[in-house]
Amino acid sequence: MSRAELQVRKEQRVTRRLVCCFLLAWAVLALGQLLAQSTASLGVTVQVARRFRIEISTNQVSFTRSSSTGVPQTIPANEGRFDLTVKTNNDYSSSTSVWFQVSSDLVDSATGYSIPVEKISWQAQGSGFYSGQLSKSAPALVARFTGPGSFTGYLYFFFAEDPNMAPGAYRTTVTILVEGV
Repeated sequence: MSRAELQVRKEQRVTRRLVCCFLLAWAVLALGQLLAQSTASLGVTVQVARRFRIEISTNQVSFTRSSSTGVPQTIPANEGRFDLTVKTNNDYSSSTSVWFQVSSDLVDSATGYSIPVEKISWQAQGSGFYSGQLSKSAPALVARFTGPGSFTGYLYFFFAEDPNMAPGAYRTTVTILVEGV
């Protein structure tokens, strides 16, 4: 063998050794990365609470007695129709109830005179909506429906006027309660 051939073989051996060392080093690094990795499981829970949204067409209902005939009258609200919408994400099998809650009679703050809150009633239109009258002894059921969705009813309020009532500006506050079961 010539000197040139020996030199080529020597270089090939060195190259092979370098390639083997490189591959071995790469394998050790890759194995180290695999051994350094670890896995774990993460459970994810999302809890969505029931939500209700109340939308009303006005936040004031008023009645005006312009003159008394001496005979009890039923006076419609000045605002006309009251629109009540309840939006809910309730379960399909669960029901939602809407109530009017009043804690006091209608009171004239100037005189202290009062009118029973039961003198105010409403007629309802809309699926699941009920006619009724206000009561301070218990919440009055306004509507009941099942499942999620947007539910709208139209209420027409009336005041059962009595000619013996003293003049004044009588007020109370009605709270609209929404409850899901």
